[in-house]
Order: sequence, then C-alpha cells, then structure tokens
Amino acid sequence: MGTWDIGPFDNDPAVDAVAALADGSFRMDQFRFDCGRGPLGTDEAESVIALAAVLKGHVPSEDHAAALRYPFSLDDRRWIRHRATQAIRPEGSELYDLWENAGELETWLAETKKYVA
Repeated sequence: MGTWDIGPFDNDPAVDAVAALADGSFRMDQFRFDCGRGPLGTDEAESVIALAAVLKGHVPSEDHAAALRYPFSLDDRRWIRHRATQAIRPEGSELYDLWENAGELETWLAETKKYVA
C-alpha cells in the first residue's frame, strides 16, 4: 500500500481518481458500476470521499485543479454525496471498519465530515 492517512487525498485510490478527473480519463458511469449497490470496498470508499471533496472545491494539489471542472451531472453529484455519506456510517464501507479497527475512527470521521455532507 502507498500513501495512507485520514485526509480525503491521503491515499492512492483517491488521488488516482482525482488525477483521472483532471486528465479527462475518469468515467463516472464505470465508477458507479464498479462501486455496486452494497457497502463500498476500501478503495471505492476512499475514492468516493475524494470525489465529495472535489465537489466542495478541494483538490490534493494545484496539479489537479482541472478536476474541479469535471462535468458531473446533477445525478452524479447526488450519487457521490449519498455514497460518501454511506461510507462514513457503520456497515456502509470497509473503510469505516478499517478505521474502527485501527482505533482512529473518531479522528477519521472528524476529518472526513469536513468534506462529506
């Protein structure tokens, strides 16, 4: 595993998703399909939280500023917000369980809630 910490861009899958937004290679339809309908896997949850942060005007660096111009539809924006909210709930994602098991759930939730909802 590469970078990993509590911020929305402190992990590789999240930064990869934002980089794909910035370079135009991100496919929202494929991402939604990959996430499925059930609880999110760790990588998916990290990426959804990063997308929620982008919707709020945040990017990991100036190199990713083009991500802020990605043409999310209204439905995509709702889906991202909904799934990000799910990711920070018990049973909503493997990421929630990971932080809970690490004993840092409250710290992670406090940071993540700045970007989600």
